[in-house]
Amino acid sequence: MDCVVIGGGVAGLQAALSYRRAFKEKTVTLIDAEREVGYYRTLLPQFMNRSIPENKLFFWHNQDDPQFRLISGVRVETVNRDNRTLSLSNGSQVEYRRLIIASGGRPIVPPVCAVDRIDGIFPVRSLTAARAARDWLPQHPGVVIVGGGLVGVKTAAHLAGQGFPVTLVEKENHLLPQALSSQAAELVEEHLQRKKVRLLLGSTVEDIQSTDSSIRAVRANGQWLDCQTLFVAAGSVPEIDFLADSGLLRKGNLEVSRTLQTEDEYIFAAGDAVTIVERGSFTPWTWPQAVVQGQLAAGNLYAPAPVSLSCLSRVNAMNLNGLSLVVLGIPVAGARRSMLSRPGDGVLRELYHVDGKIVGGALVGDITNAGRLHWMMTVGERVDIDFTALLEPRINTFARLSPSCVNHNLRAVLLPSRECET
Repeated sequence: MDCVVIGGGVAGLQAALSYRRAFKEKTVTLIDAEREVGYYRTLLPQFMNRSIPENKLFFWHNQDDPQFRLISGVRVETVNRDNRTLSLSNGSQVEYRRLIIASGGRPIVPPVCAVDRIDGIFPVRSLTAARAARDWLPQHPGVVIVGGGLVGVKTAAHLAGQGFPVTLVEKENHLLPQALSSQAAELVEEHLQRKKVRLLLGSTVEDIQSTDSSIRAVRANGQWLDCQTLFVAAGSVPEIDFLADSGLLRKGNLEVSRTLQTEDEYIFAAGDAVTIVERGSFTPWTWPQAVVQGQLAAGNLYAPAPVSLSCLSRVNAMNLNGLSLVVLGIPVAGARRSMLSRPGDGVLRELYHVDGKIVGGALVGDITNAGRLHWMMTVGERVDIDFTALLEPRINTFARLSPSCVNHNLRAVLLPSRECET
């Protein structure tokens, strides 16, 4: 095989498709543990609440391409770099000349939720689990969600919007602690509460009760809550256990340079599986990053001078069933913070900046100019005006304050399709 890609998520699929476009005479094999690839993981909450049909999840379907081979429903168990072979869970082996590892992540399941033989517990990660939850929910509407990150918050918003009683449990004292300041998170919390979502902040699930092998209640913050369906959205970790004996891991991480190359010249990696190392460690695990990294890894496979990833930001955009939200970058310790707040309108816009350059921020309720602000952050453009004025959600703000940004308007794009959170 010319090129093998491990992982059929968005990073792996983009890598495989980009490779086929760039090297039309070469073959590519894509291997994934799931039965289907090419679906929007970001739309699983809307699929589970039946607001979109399954066919709307898919952005790619396997084509009749003899040089594109898809091996699905099979896991890679080991990587042998000496003879460049992969051992698969079905007992077969696959050879490669070049390898791209895009195995993604697996859900973090707190020990209390990792209970065998209890029905009604679903990690929010895969289409297989989402299908099971979609079938389960109508007869088991009392929902508890563990985890107040992007996935948990979006799941809560869309289930509550369809009338399901939802309780959201988050161990930190505000929602989206890895993405928003406490003030920005307040608007998200108020929005969810208007949707009748019950919030238990600073709490964890401590115990589970079941009846006839089905979940019945969970205990959080010392109180028992009725629970017929438990969604686990506590985050994810890289799916890289199969690399344990490959010699590619450093302190348990799959480290790559900014060109996405591993220490092996024939192996690149992308997406949620990787830790990018350059004057520090970065894990920008988002859908937009996965798209760009998959394309870059494929382009660099045979490049005499591999290209470096130009942006390490964790930009995310979503609509929480009526509340627009863009995360430009996580709150940065030591940075100055500028904020525009209109609580009566449900709007808060904030930027973090160092030496006149944007290094993070969020737009809640009004995402005007999000693309341009992200572009300024990405290229490191210095802002020589009041940041509060820059935050004004007016279309002509940049024409008055940042002419060079207007000249690059067409480059200020977050993502061309769907929503882009992980």
